[in-house]
Formats: sequence, structure tokens, C-alpha cells
Amino acid sequence: MAINTLDPEGSPVAGPWILACDYCRWSTLDMGVQFDKPAHIHEQITKTLAERAKSKQSAGVLEGKPEVASSDDRPDAVFAALKKFTSSQIASASSTNPLMTPGGSYNYDSPSSLARIMSLYTGQGSYGKKNTSKSAPMRGSADASEGLQVINPAVDVEAVRKLREQGFTGTSSIEQRSTQRHPPHFVDDLLPVPTRLVTKRSKRCGTCRHILVKPEAKVASTRYRIRLIAVNYIPTMSLKALQIPRPTTTSPTSVTPSMADLNALSPLKAIQFLLTLKNPLFDPIKVTLATPTHTPGSFSHKVTILCPQFDIGANTDAWDEALAGGEIDLKPSSKILSTGNITNAKSENEVTRVAEAGKVWDKGRNWATVVVEVVCAAIDEKSEGEQDEDLLEIPIFVRVEYETDVEKDEGGGGEKGGREKIELAYWTVLGVGKVARMSGMIHSV
Repeated sequence: MAINTLDPEGSPVAGPWILACDYCRWSTLDMGVQFDKPAHIHEQITKTLAERAKSKQSAGVLEGKPEVASSDDRPDAVFAALKKFTSSQIASASSTNPLMTPGGSYNYDSPSSLARIMSLYTGQGSYGKKNTSKSAPMRGSADASEGLQVINPAVDVEAVRKLREQGFTGTSSIEQRSTQRHPPHFVDDLLPVPTRLVTKRSKRCGTCRHILVKPEAKVASTRYRIRLIAVNYIPTMSLKALQIPRPTTTSPTSVTPSMADLNALSPLKAIQFLLTLKNPLFDPIKVTLATPTHTPGSFSHKVTILCPQFDIGANTDAWDEALAGGEIDLKPSSKILSTGNITNAKSENEVTRVAEAGKVWDKGRNWATVVVEVVCAAIDEKSEGEQDEDLLEIPIFVRVEYETDVEKDEGGGGEKGGREKIELAYWTVLGVGKVARMSGMIHSV
């Protein structure tokens, strides 16, 4: 169900509003119900049903039908009428209120009022005498206006008729009845359910007891006062294939870069990938990567990280890096390179470079790139193993070390907090691609 406006211009703030179903094209216009605002639908429906019951009663009074004028089958209306009748009977049985002053107001401060309150609980009247008078008996409700609800056989006949016409599809389920205040038997009698209130809870770290998540106290707000998500404190990782130099057909000496097909990785051949880690923290970090020599699973692929330990700079502003680097040459250069030329030069540099063990491939302000070499295992084309057994996934253990300032409590005296060393370690899995299957493999026994 969606809330749509009936404004011809389609303004999102103008009314009136209706509830409409995009699947069956039903709307509240079919039952003549419109809403003044797009919120608090349950309250507006309750108010509409009460107004319809009052109009029905007024029509019964004008037509001289007292049974129609006093009838209201809604459970809330029946309970309200019975409560009103019972309150009037209690008031008539005890016409004098012991706590009411002659002026018609309640006074709880005077000693006489306190004495009357004590007499209510002790059962004794004035001068310590026990009150032996019996209260007047109250009569029961006599008609529908007083909350009397007489069993009507026609209601059961109508229910049987609707059950024969609509079948079990027209009856409400147990889940639907459990959400209704007064469980109906048929789907036509279901009412919109108000949104349940959800408890807002704060979360603390189990080690340092620091608040990790703390939502705002406002009921209608979905924002957070404190939201420390782990993804914002660990390096982000991205993987791409390294360009492979291949000679051209026209000139054997010239080479053209080519990318490995991630949907069909060549088996039994070393393929190099560029793993880039980006530091989101404002402190420099030291990263240590570790991976099994062979990946787990039905087929063991050999994985080697050429540079498992390296440092990444802090996530500072680009202007801070430029100012820290010294003076900048502002003289115009005689050779102007366009964006395309710079990209082509960078691509040619990647093609001509050779990955070396223990050295970072590329490095920036708050990121670093290392080379990961993978030798895929051979998979037979006729192999019928587990689902997605040709997927290449690399498990990597990441260890991050950095130093940060110690947070001092507000209002605490003494010297400023020093530096503390923090270590983070976790496992992650990188999805690379699919390994191409080989045909005509000879299985050794």
C-alpha cells in the first residue's frame, strides 16, 4: 500500500490523500475514505469510522428508528458506552463525594480531606464508628446506548454467506489477526495497523567500554549521536588485474597492454594483480598481509604477496601534503601534458615495469598498492563438483598497527594524554574471478 495524493498538479505536499495498491489497483476511494495528511493513517481511519457511526445515529433519530440511532457495532464504541453507563451508575449510587468541597473542587490538603481518605480505607465513618450502611444496588445496561450487545443470529448467517462466496482466501490469517486490536474474521474488516515503537539501544565495546552506537533520544528521529562503524576504521581494499605487455602484429618491438579476463582466468599460468589499500584514519599505519600458500577448497590455487609489509600515510588534506613538501614551482612548463597523455604515460609505465619482491608497486598520500601473484589450478571441463567451484577467492589476514593520541576525560586534571599503540587484526576474503576450465585433461591415478 502506498500513500498517493489527489492533487491534479501532483504536488507532494498538497492533499487530500488516499491509500492505493499498485498490484490490484484498489484504493480507499472505493470505500469513500480520504485523508487530510499522509501521516497518522490509523488515527484518521478511527476518526472517520466514529464520524460515520455518529451520522448513522443522527439519521436514525431523524427517521424515528431508535434501534438504528442507538446501535454501534464497533467494539470501541460498545466499550465506551458501557463505561459511560457504569460511571453514571457509580456516581448516582454515591451522590456525595467525600473528597469534593462545597465549591465543587477537590481539596487534598485540608485535614478533613485526609480524614475522609482514611475513612475510605478503614471503612469507618465519622467519630470512629464503622459504616454499616449498604450501597444501593446498580442495575445493568438495558439497551445499546448503555453498552448492551444482544446476540444477533443474522450476523452468523451473513458470516456463513461471505464464507461461501469468498472461500478461505477471504478469511484473515492468524498473523493478520494477531496484529489487530479486535481480531476480525474476514479480510474486508482488517484495519491499518499503527507503526510499532522500536526501542533505541546504545552499544559499547566489550573491551574498552567505549560507546560505539548511540541514537538520538527523539522518537521521530532516525539519526545517531555516535556511530562508530568498523568499516570507517579499517583500510579499504580493491583488486584489479595488472596489464600484461604483448607484442603487436605490425611491429615485434612495440608492445600493447592487455588485461586478463576475470571471467576466464588462464590456469597453470602466473597472473599478477594490483591490491590497493586506502587508509581512512588520520594517523599513518603499518600494514602486514598474510595469506595461505594454497587457497582452501576443491582446487588449491597458489597465491603469493610480493610485499607483505608496508606503511601507508595518514588521511590528511591534499593541501597539507603540498605545503609539507616544500615550495612548489609555479613557473609555466614548456611542455604541456593533457589528461589523456598523462593516462597513456601511466599505462605505458605499468606495462614496462616489472614487479619486484619486497617493494611497493605504487604509493600515494594515504594509499599503497602491492602486487599479488596467483597461479590458478587446472579444472577439468567435465568436472561436476560443488557449485561455483571455479571461483577464485583469496583469504587474507590483515594486521594494522598505528599510534594515536590518548583520549582524556573531560574535566580531568594533570598532563595531556600521550600516544598509545593500537593493533587491529582480521580476516577478509577477496573475490577475484572465475578460472577457465580445460578440456581433455589426463587424470593421474
